Order: sequence, then C-alpha cells, then structure tokens
Amino acid sequence: MTGQYPHPWQQVQWRQLQQRREQGALPHAILLMGQAGLGLDYFARLFAQSLICTEINAQSEPCGHCHACLQFSQGVYADYKHVGLLEEKSRILVDQVRELSDFLALTKNSEGYKVVIISPADKMNINAANSLLKNLEEPSGKVIILLVASHLHGLPATIKSRCQMLKFTKPDHAVAMNWLQARGLKNAEQALQLAQGAPCLAVSQADPVHFEQYTVVMDGALGMVRGQQSLSQLRKVWSKCEIARLVTWSLALLRDCIRAVSQVTEANFENHYYLEQLRGVSSLLDLAALFKAHDHLAQLGERLDHPLNADLLLDDVLLTWQALANQH
Repeated sequence: MTGQYPHPWQQVQWRQLQQRREQGALPHAILLMGQAGLGLDYFARLFAQSLICTEINAQSEPCGHCHACLQFSQGVYADYKHVGLLEEKSRILVDQVRELSDFLALTKNSEGYKVVIISPADKMNINAANSLLKNLEEPSGKVIILLVASHLHGLPATIKSRCQMLKFTKPDHAVAMNWLQARGLKNAEQALQLAQGAPCLAVSQADPVHFEQYTVVMDGALGMVRGQQSLSQLRKVWSKCEIARLVTWSLALLRDCIRAVSQVTEANFENHYYLEQLRGVSSLLDLAALFKAHDHLAQLGERLDHPLNADLLLDDVLLTWQALANQH
C-alpha cells in the first residue's frame, strides 16, 4: 500500500463510513461503485485494514505497524479474505464464493470484524452471484462484505438491493494533477487525458506507447468524420491498438462529439487536446446518430471479456465511425 490514508477524492466516502462505524450502524454489505482507475480496490483494502487495526488514529486511519496491520499487509490475517479473478479467468466462479461461505462460517480469531472484499464484483458469474445471496441475506456476527464494481449493470438486482451503495466520482482536474505531480509522474497531463480523468489509471498508463495509440485513435476517428480517412486506412493503423482501449477511447470521443454538437461548455469535455477539432466537426454530426453510436459501442464494451474475434470487434468499431461519416 502506498500510504495509510484515503486518496484526496475519497475523503467524503471515508468519513461517511467511519461515522457509520462510530454510530455502530455499519451495513454488513457495502458496494463501492465508480469508474475504473479511481482506486476503489485501494480504498476497500484501507477500510478493511481500519476495521482490524488496534491503533487507528483520530481519522480512523490504520496505523500500519500494530500486530493486526502487519498480519494484514503480509496477507496472513485470519479474519480477512479477498475474492477476485483467478489467473486466466474472466469471471469470479461459484466455487470461489462457496469457499467464502466456509470462511464466514468459521469462528473469528479476534474480537474485531471479519472482513471480505469481492473485486471486481461485477465479474461474478450468475451462479457465483446466486451463491453470494445467502451470505448477504443472513450475515453472521461482525461481518463486513465489501463489493467493488465499475459496471453497475454487471450486478444482479438481487445483489444490489442487499448492499448499501457508496459512489465515487473522478476528482476535479486540479486535484488529480496535484496528486499525480506529487508522485513525480512525468507527462501527468497527457496521462490523465489518456485515463479520462481517473488518476490511478493515469499512473498505470503513463507510457509514451499508450499516448501514441490514443493519438492514432483520436486523429483517425476525427479524420474519418471529416472524410479524410478511409475504412481500410483506419483498419491498418487501429489494428495495432488493444481493442478495449479502442472502444474506451471511442466512447469518450463520442461523448465529446455529443457535447460539441450540444454546445456544452469547455470544462465538461474529456479530450481537451481535441477541443478545437471537436468544435470544427460538430456541424458535420447528427446528434441522434451520435447517441445511437455511443449506445452501440457501450454495449460492445460490455462484451469485451467474451471470446469474440478481435478482427470482428475492430470492424464493428470502424463501421460505427463510418456510419457517422456517412451522415453528411
């Protein structure tokens, strides 16, 4: 862990949970919800650690050096369990949740909480989600289950209704930049742009190769809208880009195209480097067609973890942009 305190944009949520804790009113199941790259896994682990720390400070932040904290950081604290994706698996499986049920049935080794983190919870398969329901419906003793998710639609309504949701949003640009610069990140502005304003994702994407790919996607899409790029030309350059990034960046650009056509103020745009170009193509774009394209790619993005042919997915994205270009 990089520190024993929540990130600057997580302070409100931290205080909310700790106030509930002080009041003895912590819900047994909490859903941490927000876009990828906001550090929700970090927050979940920090909160879990605060629940077992024996020397928390005035802000209820864990000390990092008591016996419980040391065991937690070494991965040997007996009353904590993490459930995540197994290697080479795209879904959390039912057997993993059944093991969780066995863990929760064991007698606690301490007087504190027994804590579970499930992340990414929106990647549970249907059988795993159904298996989890019993634990959410019939909590035993001092048990806290933290679910971390970035796609609410990936969770069954039965799971969502049994959790208290805590939402996280990306920080203001200045807050994110201060955080990144304090960590000595080079090209922080570009990295934050690449990560669509999510600071933790910006740290992992601060790579010149990623920014080069981002530029290729942005220039190519806008070039096709202006009639300066053909589908075959774009396929050649976009085939070198990871399909998940291609879809993510295309969606962000489509949202900005919608903002440009709707004449939204500059502060709300996601791709600030392309603001002038976005204003320039706004007269060529149809708002209804943009919404249709965005909905289509959003649905495509939900299927990226399925074993579909990458070439077919690439063609789907290309045809989406070509359809927009054909509107004028």
